[in-house]
Amino acid sequence: MTADAFLLHGTHAVESEPVSLRAGALSADFVNGNLRTIRHCGIEVLRAIAYIVRDRDWGTYEPALTDLVIDQGADTFIVSYSASCVGPERSRLDFRATIKGSADGQLVFDVSALPENAFETNRCGFCILHPIAGPAGSPVTVEHTDGSVVATKLPELIDPWQPLKDLRAITHEVRPGVTAECRMEGDAFEMEDQRNWSDASYKTYVRPLALPWPYMLPAGQTVRQTIRLRVTGDGRVPAAAATAEPVRVELGETGPLLPDIGVIIYPDEVETALANLPTLSALGPQQLMFHYDPTRGHGLDALQSFARLAAAYPVETTLECVVSCVGDLDAELSGVAS
Repeated sequence: MTADAFLLHGTHAVESEPVSLRAGALSADFVNGNLRTIRHCGIEVLRAIAYIVRDRDWGTYEPALTDLVIDQGADTFIVSYSASCVGPERSRLDFRATIKGSADGQLVFDVSALPENAFETNRCGFCILHPIAGPAGSPVTVEHTDGSVVATKLPELIDPWQPLKDLRAITHEVRPGVTAECRMEGDAFEMEDQRNWSDASYKTYVRPLALPWPYMLPAGQTVRQTIRLRVTGDGRVPAAAATAEPVRVELGETGPLLPDIGVIIYPDEVETALANLPTLSALGPQQLMFHYDPTRGHGLDALQSFARLAAAYPVETTLECVVSCVGDLDAELSGVAS
């Protein structure tokens, strides 16, 4: 099996080993400057709190941490570090982060970012991931940036649009009698349902997608954001009831089939796919989607190469055709069909 990190994980980035943090019933993993698997009494509260900086093409910067200090006490933990993102034309964004957790169920993640010069970005700020299992379809209390508070529910089925917008805080039930308020300061946040992209989380991010992007962070102007998590309620987990009866596990009826897994193929990737059919077969996609874009110069040769791959790897295929819609649509599609 290949050891190539890019082929295995889709990135050359090397992920550091997580550092376990604990303060009473509150725990989290510190990985590459961010928090994962935030739990209370072992039950997941948030999947992640991460400070993310994106470039104009939605690429994610991978800043190296400096001045990292991790102080794990008996009932508290404090983490601090500095980091920098270097963009095009020697643009630079420096930031300082502090993370504090305490046994009373409070967690604070604070970041102050300072652009050395004008810094272009599509997103600069926190992303918070709420888990799907448990919260899906459950009631939440939402506070908006104007201070208004409403009761609503997280979507049970996949929501194609942002289910929550203009957010300041979200409160959900972790387990009976225990709630978690996630307060987001420094900008207006909104939530998207990441199941649209096969990720098992609701992602709350900054800034709203309705605003223009990319945008510029002015030189010398500090941008500060803070996430405050507060878990309240009875921290005790009830013990499982003892029973002398054996536990029986039986297989039920066959449930509905999972969706097919497919891969998208561009014209310049067809020859590589044909030369590596054993690898493609081992991967086992049940569908192939062929991306055809005449506005990028794709022509008859691209369609012919798609046909060769479809014959060599006979599964269900879909032709994704980009149309410019600048003139007669019937004429444009007729040209593709011919």
